[in-house]
Amino acid sequence: MNDADLLLIYKSLRLPILVIAISYITYYVYKKRTKDEMEKPKYRMLEED
Repeated sequence: MNDADLLLIYKSLRLPILVIAISYITYYVYKKRTKDEMEKPKYRMLEED
């Protein structure tokens, strides 16, 4: 493979990988169980006041 082929592969895969990564992060943050775990410290801090 020459440099042009590698560049073509890189450019064709960079956007789908980015979209998959952002989708996974969004799913992980906004799913119900994780959202509850992420909110616990906020409520605990409010109770301490």
